[in-house]
Amino acid sequence: MKLRLLALAAFGLASSVGLLAASDEEKLAEAGTPDLGPVPTPAEVQVALPGALQARIVTVLDKPLPSPAGDPHEYVSYGRYWWPDPTHPDGLPFVQRDGDANEAQIIQGDELRLLHMTEAVDVLTLGWSELHRADSAERAGQWLRAWLVDPATRMRPDLDYSQVHLGHTHNRGNAAGVLDGRFFASIVRDLRLLRGSPALTRTDEIAVRGWFTDYLRWLLTAPTATAERAAANNHGSWYLVQAVSIARYVGQEDIAHRFCEEDLLRIAHQIRPDGSQPLELSRVDGLSYSVFNLRAQFELAQLARGLGFDLIHYRSPEGGSLIGALDYLRPYNRAPQTWPGHEKKPMAPGFLDELIAQAGH
Repeated sequence: MKLRLLALAAFGLASSVGLLAASDEEKLAEAGTPDLGPVPTPAEVQVALPGALQARIVTVLDKPLPSPAGDPHEYVSYGRYWWPDPTHPDGLPFVQRDGDANEAQIIQGDELRLLHMTEAVDVLTLGWSELHRADSAERAGQWLRAWLVDPATRMRPDLDYSQVHLGHTHNRGNAAGVLDGRFFASIVRDLRLLRGSPALTRTDEIAVRGWFTDYLRWLLTAPTATAERAAANNHGSWYLVQAVSIARYVGQEDIAHRFCEEDLLRIAHQIRPDGSQPLELSRVDGLSYSVFNLRAQFELAQLARGLGFDLIHYRSPEGGSLIGALDYLRPYNRAPQTWPGHEKKPMAPGFLDELIAQAGH
């Protein structure tokens, strides 16, 4: 599911695009790649735009609990599958239950606020690019300034407290939390579309670029970020998506090129000659995780094309390829209920349609 259509659904277009996310947790689970498939039609954008224009701006300062960091500007989120230990009176340290999301804990952090900001900016950007609405660009600029520029509300350019596992590592974040930053790839795309609009002044644009330059530096140097880069599964793939998109945005093409080249080895490691993805299939929800990783790889392929890489049609020396991974999942595209493995939340029929269209296959 494209984030841009997810955003339209969030602002009242679910019925017309077939998206019926029942909860914010479902939206987070579905919100993978930001830019696959066709651009929504002007009529679709027109329906969603009023809700996006009226949505209240929320930032990291609106978190309901004090930040474990002691700084309200620090982005905080909590591990999705981590729960209080029932054998301890205080529940600490939390324990992992893979595939069982602790929604009550998730909403205490900033992850949903980051998603809502991304949804709003995505729809408002489409209001500018598809409908040429100046008020839409101006509202997008207000969101961007609140998150990335205004000293009173801006987020610190790091994810040091992302996906906290309470009771572990002094309540700091961990490498898996870098996954939250995948939404920044969509923001970077929107920033390109908003150039020349009333969204941001030149001073604002310099400040936003400075924020992403600082965040990229954190991605390249922070221990949790470098550990996420080394992750062999979908986490490493989504790391590359955000790193490549941001590096290109701030003009560091050499870094983006190096990461695209790195993905050739990642494809070889992730995908077997038969198209299976063992690291994703080992999870409780093996089908959805296989798709989640493939969405990251296809998004990266879009970004890499401009740097001279054809990742979609690349085949590793061992025979693994994105096309092969797509073909492995294709038999279940129209009948996901026939998936032979466990899947806690069955996927909707047609879950691969956008990837198949992008592959031209």
